[in-house]
Amino acid sequence: MEKSEKNQKQPFESTLQDLVYSVDAGSGLKIIRTALFCLFIVGLVVIFTARQFRGFDSEAAMDSAQLGRNLAQTGQYVTQCVRPVTIATVSANTFDGDAKIMGHPELFRPPLYPAILAGAFKFFSLIRVDLFPDSEAFRGMRVYPAEQWVVIPINHIFTCLTGLFLYLLGRRLFSDKIGLLGVTTYFLTQMVWQDSIAGTGIPVLSFFVLGATYFALLAMVQRRERKPLWNWALLFTFSIVFSAAAFMTHYVALAVIPGLALFICLMGSRSQRGGHLAFFYLVFVGLLVSPWLIRNIQVSGSPLGLAPHLALVDTAAYPGDTLARTLKPTFNLMGDFQRAKTKWTMNFASFYEESFTSMGGGLLIAFFMVTYFYRFARVHVHNMRWGIGLSMVLFFIGAGFFGSEAYQFYHLFWPFVILYGLGFFSILLDRLDLNIEIYKTGLTGLVIGLTALPLLVTIFLSPPPNLPYPPYYAPFVMRVSELLKPPEVMCSDMPWATAWYGNRTSILLPETLDDYYEINDYRKYISGLYITTLTKDKPFVSQLLEGPEKTWLPIIMGRLTKDFPLRHGFALNKQDQLFLSDSVRWGAGEAAQPSEGEE
Repeated sequence: MEKSEKNQKQPFESTLQDLVYSVDAGSGLKIIRTALFCLFIVGLVVIFTARQFRGFDSEAAMDSAQLGRNLAQTGQYVTQCVRPVTIATVSANTFDGDAKIMGHPELFRPPLYPAILAGAFKFFSLIRVDLFPDSEAFRGMRVYPAEQWVVIPINHIFTCLTGLFLYLLGRRLFSDKIGLLGVTTYFLTQMVWQDSIAGTGIPVLSFFVLGATYFALLAMVQRRERKPLWNWALLFTFSIVFSAAAFMTHYVALAVIPGLALFICLMGSRSQRGGHLAFFYLVFVGLLVSPWLIRNIQVSGSPLGLAPHLALVDTAAYPGDTLARTLKPTFNLMGDFQRAKTKWTMNFASFYEESFTSMGGGLLIAFFMVTYFYRFARVHVHNMRWGIGLSMVLFFIGAGFFGSEAYQFYHLFWPFVILYGLGFFSILLDRLDLNIEIYKTGLTGLVIGLTALPLLVTIFLSPPPNLPYPPYYAPFVMRVSELLKPPEVMCSDMPWATAWYGNRTSILLPETLDDYYEINDYRKYISGLYITTLTKDKPFVSQLLEGPEKTWLPIIMGRLTKDFPLRHGFALNKQDQLFLSDSVRWGAGEAAQPSEGEE
């Protein structure tokens, strides 16, 4: 009897001991540490977002968001932000010359990021949560609900998923320690979370690029180790799919894909040639994206739409934003290339001097660059570096043609800089033969701390940013847009904002008043004109009086010409903004100008 009781107690005691050991040093400890790390990241995200996000302040964020909403509501990839240059392009590529202003095809941005937003918008619509309130319902809200509950959380989620791929990639290239230090450094970098709250989709692109890189690495290592074909071929397929997804997120992925192809080629051997595999990689990526390229050719005559022509923005032929505002664009390959080359020279010099070596504080980028003078022992680590290097060179060459908005995607390479920078720094520490482990830990902590310093200062010391006005203030935009009925069209100098906050089809202010008349008389009747500080704050003599805005100056100053069709209007916010309409659309009891307390 006693023996039987002893046998019954032993398993319980053994289980308890195993549980205590697991929590103290086994898998339980890893689970606890992982949970604490995740809680730390969640707390960091919440604090940073609460202190720093005050609403969208960029054209790219609002444009992508309204594209996602249109896709969710209509099932078509159409835009409510219509530009005169796209009106001309669509008209030239339709049988009857119809510009399709209502249901206008998007010609600049690929559809994957808006499609991800559309899926989330559709989900909230199905559960009957209103993400797009009118101006009355918006009163008392600090942030537009669709931004707060969909766009920013989705970017945060993809930032965290990018960190997961970064950890896995660091483990495979170097070690568990480098992977953990890498993801910690990534999450403690200010620009990572700044990109995440910007709403431009950079975290989504980073996720697909790192995923494509990770699966390509696994596939090529397993192929080199002569693992079964099924194993590495499946991983290779994943890399192709992620590469195509990156391209469909943003065209900057065109700089990344050749780098991955080079890595695949270099991972070949005498018996396993890599050149043909790199060729197949490029072919299959091209096949996956070909439906989108064909669609672009049909609506614009170019496989990338009008995106390549953005290289002409702010050149001698199209100063400032006049390219998007022109209704009669003229493109000449040789002449345009010379103008774009001049722009590239100035942009590249400025970027190299001000931004190239300052990413992440400048320390890890220095270690990263030094790795190109060092030969890593493991073949895949060595070859991956050359693929990344080629992608960075192609990016710098291409981004120079497109300016500051394109250079923001330089952050795409930050995960690779972190891993190779920390990996090389670890090698340097090992060469120093420091026998006291705390010295190594302290030096590593110093490098990570210096990288994290801008984030810590921003969270704990810097004052929160102001509202993005001028010119973006959602209550103003919503109130003005609601004066028009949904089928009516508005003209504005910030149509991306009126399309997003106002949910109205909006045409970008044409370059000249004659172009405005042509659109209004022969394309689509314009019921309202909304001019903001984007126009009013331009230099008076160089742009308003003698420059590209001179035909608009009487309208901007409120002196309407006799033939101008919009005769009624009011000013907002102490003459900062002007709204004109074809009739009196506001009631006698409605304030024509928002109160100062709303500013």
